[in-house]
Amino acid sequence: MKAIRFWLIFTLLCLCSFLVATRINHGTDARPFAVAQSWANQFHSWLKSEAEPRSPESAQPAASIHHQQTLSVLDHTHNDSAVCQLPQTKDRTDVQPDLIYKWEDEEGQTHMADTRPPGVIASVLDIGLNKRDFTYEIIEDGVSLPIDFEGQLAAGSKRMYDTWHFFLGEEKLRQSHITLLMVGSADRFNAYRGNTSPNAKPISGFYSMSKNKAVVKFKPQRIEQTLATTFHEISHLITASHLGPTPPWLTEGLAEYFETMKVKGQVGVIYPNQAHIKLLQDTSIPRLSGYLAIERPEWHEEDRNRNYAIAWSLVHFLMQDSPGIDALKSVIQEAQANFCKPFSAKDALAKAYPGGLQQLEINWRRWLAADNFQVLQT
Repeated sequence: MKAIRFWLIFTLLCLCSFLVATRINHGTDARPFAVAQSWANQFHSWLKSEAEPRSPESAQPAASIHHQQTLSVLDHTHNDSAVCQLPQTKDRTDVQPDLIYKWEDEEGQTHMADTRPPGVIASVLDIGLNKRDFTYEIIEDGVSLPIDFEGQLAAGSKRMYDTWHFFLGEEKLRQSHITLLMVGSADRFNAYRGNTSPNAKPISGFYSMSKNKAVVKFKPQRIEQTLATTFHEISHLITASHLGPTPPWLTEGLAEYFETMKVKGQVGVIYPNQAHIKLLQDTSIPRLSGYLAIERPEWHEEDRNRNYAIAWSLVHFLMQDSPGIDALKSVIQEAQANFCKPFSAKDALAKAYPGGLQQLEINWRRWLAADNFQVLQT
């Protein structure tokens, strides 16, 4: 009888542990359960692979499908707890930097200094030419990239990192490895998407958190759109690397913000997103308090396009000047301090913006109504 009781108690404890691990899977510190969760994820992927039809790659020899994988179009948001288990970044402190800060004032005059100017997003130049911010690899699958594409990509990625340097500072910024898979064939791109549902909206790229890889459909006739999609996915990679799981308004807002960047020399110019502006002018916009609380499953339902447009507008508004940029910086720093732990970006934003969400909503809606959207430089 005692033996039966022991095994009943043991089974109950195991069940409780599994439920707790499952419960903290989204948005909490999953490190203690990394092994168990990894097994669960692998078992879940195996079940899916057995239940779903094989992609075209499955019939090819292994040597010709070096990049074969099953990826979800929503992998960077739906399964972003995977970042808690993967060492995606490297410490930057093993190489001593020799930094120079370069920026333009309101009168267009260029300044340079060896200390970071307060309140300004400056170009951060390492005159030692050390690759401290990021390394990257471009994999071409049935494409021939234009000569200047890689240069624009590197310069744009550097400008994103300069912005994150402003957000987090030298000590907290990490070195990331950017892997890009550029796919020329629509059929092969859809095969990489793998388990996307048939009713999913058309997309041009996605970022896999678990694989730490951005996959982009290359369109030779629309190079600017391809570059914009690539910037969007790289933004997801950088955000995940430094913040871990984040609410959709923050991670998508930053990605949409950087998506409109045009590289001019070594300068990144951020243009207003005209498609989002038109949509916001023609639709009803919910209260910020409710919008910021939208969770991932609901985000991609019928109001998906509206949600992306609002996220872009909110980040673009905050980035145009102080106190918005200071508030966004504070939110990002608090998110980084709570990497893979319980954290409310909504509460952090309310605390950081003068007057809280109520004043932010007043200023933001006034900015939307004024229809005077600034071109920003980063």
